[in-house]
Amino acid sequence: MSRSSVSQIFQGKLVQWILVPGLFMTFVLVSIIGINQVKTLEREVVQLSRSLSRNVEFYIDGAEDVLRSVAIMSGDGRVESLRVYFDGLHKLFGQFERLLLLDKNENIVAVSPHGIKGIDFPIRFSGSDKSKRVLTSPIISPHSGKLVVYISIPVEGGGKLVAELSLATLQNFIYGFLSSNRIIILTDSYGNLIVHPDRELVKTQANVGALDVFKKKLDPGQGGFYRAEGRLCFGRVENISGTGWKMLVACSVYSLFQPVLALGLLITLLVVFFFMVLLFALKKQFRQQVVGPLVGYVKKLSAVAKGDYPTATSAESDFTELDELGRVFDSMAEQVREREHDLTVSKRYFQSVIDSMPSALIWVDEDMNVCQCNLKALELFDLESTEIEPENVEVFFGGRKDVVQVIAEAKDRNSPRTLERTGVGNDSSSSFDITAFPLRGFEVKGIVVRIDDVTSRVRMEEIMVQTEKMMSVGGLAAGMAHEINNPLGGIMQGAQNLERKFSPDIKANIDAADEAGCSLESMQKYMESRNVSSIIEGIRDSGLRAARIVSNMLDFSKPGKDVVSTVNVHELIEDSLELSAKDYDLKRKYDFMHINIVREFSRDIPDIICSRTEIEQVLLNLFKNSAQAMSDHGSSGGTPHIYIRTRSRQDAVVIEIEDNGPGMNPDVRKRIFEPFYTTKASGAGTGLGLSVSYFIITQNHGGTFTVSSMPGRGARFTITLPVQGRRP
Repeated sequence: MSRSSVSQIFQGKLVQWILVPGLFMTFVLVSIIGINQVKTLEREVVQLSRSLSRNVEFYIDGAEDVLRSVAIMSGDGRVESLRVYFDGLHKLFGQFERLLLLDKNENIVAVSPHGIKGIDFPIRFSGSDKSKRVLTSPIISPHSGKLVVYISIPVEGGGKLVAELSLATLQNFIYGFLSSNRIIILTDSYGNLIVHPDRELVKTQANVGALDVFKKKLDPGQGGFYRAEGRLCFGRVENISGTGWKMLVACSVYSLFQPVLALGLLITLLVVFFFMVLLFALKKQFRQQVVGPLVGYVKKLSAVAKGDYPTATSAESDFTELDELGRVFDSMAEQVREREHDLTVSKRYFQSVIDSMPSALIWVDEDMNVCQCNLKALELFDLESTEIEPENVEVFFGGRKDVVQVIAEAKDRNSPRTLERTGVGNDSSSSFDITAFPLRGFEVKGIVVRIDDVTSRVRMEEIMVQTEKMMSVGGLAAGMAHEINNPLGGIMQGAQNLERKFSPDIKANIDAADEAGCSLESMQKYMESRNVSSIIEGIRDSGLRAARIVSNMLDFSKPGKDVVSTVNVHELIEDSLELSAKDYDLKRKYDFMHINIVREFSRDIPDIICSRTEIEQVLLNLFKNSAQAMSDHGSSGGTPHIYIRTRSRQDAVVIEIEDNGPGMNPDVRKRIFEPFYTTKASGAGTGLGLSVSYFIITQNHGGTFTVSSMPGRGARFTITLPVQGRRP
């Protein structure tokens, strides 16, 4: 099938396409007419400005000639002769509002018309050249109220002949040349108005000397453009010789080009009309043969852009180029579909890789804006999507200057930087390592921030240090206990013997007292009077307390001798709570019955193999410490609470004991399991309770014992015990 190319059709129709040539010709024609119009107006403006300027010169020079004629007609031209001749002069020369004769001191000696001698004369000519004519600036005459100028010529005897020349005739003459599109302005040498289209401005003696057109210097016979009152005008300023006055003849550009623009608009409309007729004739054919296939391609492109790839091939076209375009488009769409699929798979794979990482990953661009993150970062910073709006890194990290500094150093030095053991986001109880390293081998530059949760490692390090301390102290504690036990036994035995020696129940004591010449009763009264019995009782109590310390130390150094059995965890906790409620110290000092016990027990907790008495000892110690802390320092939530939680974790059971007491600072928390370390008052604690508990859990039962706390937020102790007991 024979096909025609789009270029051939376009070339055949280009002959009929006259819009651009028509518009270009219209522009050229309008430009030629506009230039001729400007030249014609320029000649007209120059001629009129020169003509009016000469008329102004003639008017002023004529008035001067009249004055000189008056001086000649008076005879010898002296002041005395002019004074006699002055009467009736005003009637002879109507252009003069007044004629005045001044003596050499500029006093009025004669006035015409007669009878107005007393009128003030507003002008003084002292200091002027006495041999030349003097022309003043226009002013409003105090005699007639009209706009006038004063012309002065010298006379014999030192006087002056002054004429008050009315400008009304000159104004009316010039106003006769005004029209709706013509502007004529006449000013004196200072810019004060004499003639202006707005006659009110002339009456108020407005000044237009600041107009740019009066400052321009143009060549003879040349006009220029200027802007006045927001309008663009074309005109010329002519200087009037002998007066210093300036004549401006101009017209607005709008009125100048209005006929040209109207002609151009008419021609343009005709060209556009002819083009529209031609376009309408070709529209149907062009739409069917060219536009239709192109619209189909556009729809397919839109579908491809939305991810909806068409399966049908493009329809054949009458044009070779369009038919080839359809085949190329189908091939391109298939390639784009395959590449997009590969890109989507690759992107999902990459996102799955980074989302599967236990570390939080954050991408920071070159402008220090956070742009993307993985799921771990999503959880850590409580975000809604991994694709986030760009946000400044300092704002994203809540104003953390240290984090921003690490990222900035990694960017500036192009090497990794790490911030260790710091808090991130809202999780202030955990520790994180923040590592920032620059992207390499990629067109897009930026920084990748990796945030690793090292809380377990940090706590493990603390536990390892604590365990090492415990192991080193264990042998020392055993040795100390044995060394202290011997003298302690002698002290307690001596105290018991003293009590027995003064006991009335033993007959040997009574006999020995009689032999000494005193009764046993009097000796007992003496001992009571001198508090000897109390002293002996104190020795015994102190010995018992020391014995308990020694016993704890021995348990500390030799753990794990209790019998193990299968124990129900919840029953064990309840028994420990019951023991705590009946404990003398807890009842007397810390009012344990008034503490609110909150049980959060899991139902799927299995029985465990452990030493029941040892675990009870640990729980009782924790309950006692919580009660004492909330009693001495108060609770953060008002009413004292102890929360007991249990849950199952794989092959272990987790017991959490948390209170709302004052909490601990980091220094106290790190040393809480050290032997002999206590925060209680002197004499209130031995500092071995948590140390022994720690060894019971970790050494005797193979579990873990950790603590997390912050000042003002209470403390939480977490015990993890294996279900099957300690593994060999």
